[in-house]
Parts: sequence; structure tokens; C-alpha cells
Amino acid sequence: MAVDCCGRLEIREFVHGETPLKKRCECLQSDDELVPSFPALVARLWSSDGDSQLEATTQFRKLLSTVGTPPNVEIPSGVVRHFVYFLTQDNHQRLQFEAAWALTNIAFESSENTIMVIEQGALPNLIRLLHSPSDTVREQAVWVLGNLAGDSPNSRDLVLAAGALLPLLALLNGNEKHSMLGVATWTLLNFCRGKPRPPFHQIRPALPALLRLVHSTDVAILTDACLALSHLSDGSCEIIQAVIEAGFCPHLVHLLGHFSPWVLIPALRTVGNIAAGGAVQTQDSEIRRLENHVGAVEGLKTQCIIEHSVLPSLLNLLMIQDHMTDVKKEACRTVSNIAAGNKENLQVIG
Repeated sequence: MAVDCCGRLEIREFVHGETPLKKRCECLQSDDELVPSFPALVARLWSSDGDSQLEATTQFRKLLSTVGTPPNVEIPSGVVRHFVYFLTQDNHQRLQFEAAWALTNIAFESSENTIMVIEQGALPNLIRLLHSPSDTVREQAVWVLGNLAGDSPNSRDLVLAAGALLPLLALLNGNEKHSMLGVATWTLLNFCRGKPRPPFHQIRPALPALLRLVHSTDVAILTDACLALSHLSDGSCEIIQAVIEAGFCPHLVHLLGHFSPWVLIPALRTVGNIAAGGAVQTQDSEIRRLENHVGAVEGLKTQCIIEHSVLPSLLNLLMIQDHMTDVKKEACRTVSNIAAGNKENLQVIG
């Protein structure tokens, strides 16, 4: 993950262990870097001179990037509109970068700000910047999209509907620097996170990229990839079948021995979701009839992880005293899901 000169990063944490939104922070180094007043910045931003626009945008970004308590200012929609426009200035990549950084932190502050950034037309400009020749501009555009998608399922769906997934996958599949891979993987996680889940036809193209990412040796990237997969697999039978067919099962079982609980828990949760087979409780008799009809198929899904020696791995997790309660709870849930599959599964456990 790219960070500022001080290595600072703020997060808005919604779920234990997960960071849906990230603020790119900066430490001001001297009195020379003190930011002008807000009204003065707005006045400079309205200038028609490119250098003045860059100076004002940079100072605005510094105001928004100050480590600690967020500045107590309300961001006018007109300011956001200018930043969105600056994203289109291909002949001024520094201005594009500074505007994207400012939008990153504006979206971080509140859901109202996220909505304002989207309503001011940022999405098509940001998605276009994923093809920018500048590494820093591409990476910052990805970061903005990650914050927008991470704010709420509605914002996530708007980002996906705008067409952000395929160019993001192209970056993940390309020869990008390590910091880009980190930001892009976290953004992909935000594309998969939230309930209701995103439409599977929109997110399905991400499975090959996730399969590569769960083999990463970088713990942060691996954690986000496993979290994305755990969110995706917490859904329908169709999704779980697609996860199995993509070839995730062998390595997921392997990850049950990973040293980091941040990797282990989402990997274990995904295995448990596969064992559950996407079962959904319902009072609709027709749906129940269809579920009974495919019961044998669900057994095959559980068999996939059994064949890759998941039970010894689960037993090991339950036996190790040092493992945290969350790990043991997920392991118990997975064993229960396997046992609930059919008589053959119960005999294997016995």
C-alpha cells in the first residue's frame, strides 16, 4: 500500500479486521507548509491559471490529508466539481494526481461526501484514469474508487455499473508496482464486500485474478484477497460452484495452516461457506423443493474440500491452544457444515 512521507494511513473501520475506507495522510514538515485558510483556497481554485489551480489543489489536499482529527470544514459541491474536472486534464498529470488524492480523502470523511463525489460525475473520469500513462495517477484513481465502493452497497453497485471492474482487473494482471497491487487488491475487496452482495454476473470476472492473489506471499495482499473470497462465497449455490470450478479449494485448505489469523480466518470462513453449499433458509415450498432436488450436488461441493484433506487441518486448528476464539468458532462451524451434508460426510468425520 502506498503511503505518505510519514508512513501514515487512517482508516474508517466498520467490521473487525476490515478497513472499507482509507485516508491517505501527510505530515506537514515545517511552518512553511502551513495551509492557507479555506476561503483563500477556494478563491485560488476558481482561477483560470493552471499553476494557481495546482497550487490551490495541492494546498487543499494538504488540508484534507492532515494526520489526526479531520478538518472541521464542509466541502462545497463546487469544490468537488472542480476536482472532478481536473481529473480530465491529461496534459497536467500532477494536477490529476493532486485532485484524485483530494477526492480520496473527501470520500473518506463521510457517506454524504461519497454521494457528492459520485453525483458530481467522478466515476467516468476516475475509470478513464485507470488507463493513465502515469503510475501515480493510476494508483490514486484506484484508491478513490476503493473508498467510493467501500462506503455502502449502493455506492459499490454504482462503481461496478460504471464499468470499473475490468480495467481494475487489467491493472492486477499487468506488470504494476507492488504498491499498486496492494491498493488494487483492497479496492477489489471493496467491490466484493457488503450486503446485499453485488450481482454475481458483474463480479464473476474477478475470480481468476483472486485465484492468483490468494497465492501472494505478501500478507496484506493475501489478507484482502481472502477477505474478498469469503464475502463472495457467502452467497448462492451458483457462486460457490463457480469458486470450486475456478480451482480455489486446494490452496484454501493449504491456507488453513497460515501463520497470520488475518489470512487464516477469511480462508477458513470461505471453506465453511463451501461446506455449507450456499444453503438458504426459506419458507417458500417451491424453493425448498428445488433445494432438495440439488441436494446431491451440494454433497459434491463438500466432497471437494474433503478430498483435499480439510478435516485434518480443521482438527489441528481445534487442538492448538494458542489459536484465538474466532478461529476455533469458524473451525467448528465448518465441521458442522460438513457433517450436515450427508451420511457419508458424517461417517468421514466419525
